[in-house]
Amino acid sequence: MRTRIAILVAAFGLVSVASAQDAETSNIRESMVAAASEVYQSVSRGGGFVSNMFGVDRAKEMLLPLDDAQRENWQFWPTARVGLPLEYMNAAERRSTHDLLASTLSSQGYLKAVHIMQLEQILDMLDEGGLPRSVDHYVLAIFGEPSLTGAWAWRFEGHHVSLSVAVTPGGVVVTPSFFGSNPAQVQSGPLAGFRVHGQIENLARGLVTSLNGRQQAQAIVADSPPSEIASANINKPQSEWNSWRDTLEPVGVEVDDLNEVQQHWVNLILDEVIGNYQMGVQQAVREALDVGSLKFAWMGSIERGDPHYFRLQGADFVYEYDNVQNGGNHVHAVWRSKSGDFGADLLARHYAEAH
Repeated sequence: MRTRIAILVAAFGLVSVASAQDAETSNIRESMVAAASEVYQSVSRGGGFVSNMFGVDRAKEMLLPLDDAQRENWQFWPTARVGLPLEYMNAAERRSTHDLLASTLSSQGYLKAVHIMQLEQILDMLDEGGLPRSVDHYVLAIFGEPSLTGAWAWRFEGHHVSLSVAVTPGGVVVTPSFFGSNPAQVQSGPLAGFRVHGQIENLARGLVTSLNGRQQAQAIVADSPPSEIASANINKPQSEWNSWRDTLEPVGVEVDDLNEVQQHWVNLILDEVIGNYQMGVQQAVREALDVGSLKFAWMGSIERGDPHYFRLQGADFVYEYDNVQNGGNHVHAVWRSKSGDFGADLLARHYAEAH
């Protein structure tokens, strides 16, 4: 009898946790739909001061079909991109765009995105190459129509920020998720010393320096770091955008081979990656992730300020962190899913259930 009661209590606990996760995800979707719908409806009405002054078809720029090929053309460098820039939005639309970001990102992730955007002001003063540098150049693209009952997606993107979010009634997927930073550490002026990615870099360096000789021999897989993250699209033809799924394999030391403190540091690194998003997203990812099977790899110097790269990777989960350019003061970091990027598996399930 006691065993039966224990089983029932345990089962009830699991149902309660699952229900709480479902409620969290449902709240995220509702908040996203509310914020995105405000922008969608405003831009759909057409006309307005910007359109009249500059001849910009704002609806054509922002509102795209869900199956538009540009949805997978994510970019993190200064370039022309699909979507409506903040500079072509009115104040209400900009507020709704920030509401959309805040509905999906945690306070940590939202502040990180805004800090990265604000670094464009520093780059604008330092830039000598004529590249477009402005907070106004970040763009929002909505793929499909925001809905609680159908599938849709959105992307917020600009220099060093690229957030791709897919939404169905069954869930939310947020990869690829890119946060970069230039400079990685501000070198002068009132913000000297500020580091957007300081915490995760400190954790990863602390982890690699804590490894014993045998563990370091496994973890440090190259003396020199790569010049770029392996899963980037930059300078690749479209046919090679997804080649990393076949070529990028887990290397390094397995988390199960680390001691308790080192495994705790791995979980803190994951908190920095997954923790950029709201709790419902975090819970869903954590539930599906086998942390012990992940592998941690490091390339380059372990001294702070020197160029380096590290990766945390499993069968599906991939996180790359590259601080190589500008003498080790320029970060490119991305979280990807081999099977779930752009909501591929989520949308497949949705279509199978809906049709």
